[in-house]
Amino acid sequence: MEHSKSFTALEPFLVENRRLTYEENVLYYDLTTACPLKSLSDEGGLVNLLDEERAKIYADPRFAEAVEKLHKDPKATPMEKRLAESLSYNIRLLKKMPIEDYVKAKKAFTQSNEMWRRYKPVGDFKSWLPYWKECIKWARVIDNDMMTKKMKTPYDAALDMYEPGETSDYLDSVFNPLKEVLLKLLPAAKEKQRFYKKVALQPYDVDTQKKFSLALLKEIHYDMEGGCLRESLHPFSTDIHQHDARVTTKYVIEDWRSSAFSVIHEGGHALEFQNKPQEMYDNYVESVTTAAICETHSRLYENIIARSHEFAPLFKKIASETLDSRLADVSDEHFYHLINWVEPGFIRCDSDELTYSLHIIIRYEIERDLINGVIECEDVPDLWNKKYRQYLGLTVTNDGLGCMQDIHWSDNEIGYFPSYALGNLYGAMIFEKMQKEINTKSLIAKGEMGKILDWLKDNDYRYDWMDPADWIKKVTGKALTSQPFIDYLAEKYGK
Repeated sequence: MEHSKSFTALEPFLVENRRLTYEENVLYYDLTTACPLKSLSDEGGLVNLLDEERAKIYADPRFAEAVEKLHKDPKATPMEKRLAESLSYNIRLLKKMPIEDYVKAKKAFTQSNEMWRRYKPVGDFKSWLPYWKECIKWARVIDNDMMTKKMKTPYDAALDMYEPGETSDYLDSVFNPLKEVLLKLLPAAKEKQRFYKKVALQPYDVDTQKKFSLALLKEIHYDMEGGCLRESLHPFSTDIHQHDARVTTKYVIEDWRSSAFSVIHEGGHALEFQNKPQEMYDNYVESVTTAAICETHSRLYENIIARSHEFAPLFKKIASETLDSRLADVSDEHFYHLINWVEPGFIRCDSDELTYSLHIIIRYEIERDLINGVIECEDVPDLWNKKYRQYLGLTVTNDGLGCMQDIHWSDNEIGYFPSYALGNLYGAMIFEKMQKEINTKSLIAKGEMGKILDWLKDNDYRYDWMDPADWIKKVTGKALTSQPFIDYLAEKYGK
């Protein structure tokens, strides 16, 4: 592949940055899946050291100059231009923020995350609070530093890190009508399912559920030779390296659906990681995919595919072969209702497809006001509990089930949550396009998941390096709209 001269000049920095990122990813995966509690501080310190080494690259004037030349080079390819844009965030940050302060901020994020791992299981918000306050203090410093003239609030800067150009005004215009639809559909869906038979759930141990999880990953064509499945406090996936896309889950003994859908969600991420074209790696753009684009594929597999009428018989077959043979006696229709049961719950990752976006909107509204200084960390539990009563009709009695349940706020992944809801919108648009071109529902019913993956490889994943607006137009021919997702939910859960 022929590159521009400005790209060639930048490549030595890119090689070193990729090496450090690889090492940090491996270490973080160990930290979250295998590291003993007593070693969290030590291993977290190693993550900070690697992050500091990466920061030195971004703070290097020679690197900044090389990126600027690439950005302005008329002979640079579109991929090279996109790479330059993606590198500019940390360069801008380290021009405004002394590297000593950057290191302090990263240590605050790591320590907050470490203490979250200690106190989250027992719901001890009070003990975690001092560490989280330090985390949010530095988050505000960074977001204030990164504000541009086009941004109205510091939270817009937080959003920009995950979805360039995204603003809270835009999200309000998308989420407010979506929230209105969801709040109307929720009672209608609950009324509708009064006439359904709900299959009783049985407890299954971790080893049994792991067999089920591995079978589900195999069904969607996740390549186990290029990945692995482990347990973590909060499910996640990571593209550690080109040939290493790992997933994690969390098993709930009393409800096998929790891990099943977490595994399919994380597997949806990993399918994207495992099937990017070589060209993206040759151009160092394998990791420029925005958060919402990434969440599109996880939510697409988790919900539109795995919770569909067409997938239910296959889902049931896998469950009966790995979990419990008695599930083979459950009708396909009853199994379909079991995996789509609408029941507002406390845990976002375990929520049904209809109420899920309400969980996201609650988090969006809180983190927006937190970063903008409208509220403080101390206010979050009460505000969280109030919104859960208002939107979902639930009374939260434990912060572990409440505002401490997600990992994202613990280490300043603030601005990420909206990506899940945007992923729902993008995913509905993509499925609509797929259905017209390859009759996706028929392929799901026949268990031909490989053909679905092939379509995504050829028509979606290969463009994931693009700006989101350009990407969704390339994939679907349309600009982002919430209507396909609203129509999908109305058809599935409405009267």
